[in-house]
Amino acid sequence: MSVHPFRQPRRDAAPVLEPYFQTEATGLPAPRLRPLTALEQMYAYWGSDQA
Repeated sequence: MSVHPFRQPRRDAAPVLEPYFQTEATGLPAPRLRPLTALEQMYAYWGSDQA
């Protein structure tokens, strides 16, 4: 049984990395959000300390 030294995989070409953000706008308008109710505001405020 022969011993083979450990070799690193060949790195001829750099891997293609996709950016995690878009550099230009998509052209789609932002959706209109409804205002929060008083109860939703309360839960958003008091629930924020749990994070």
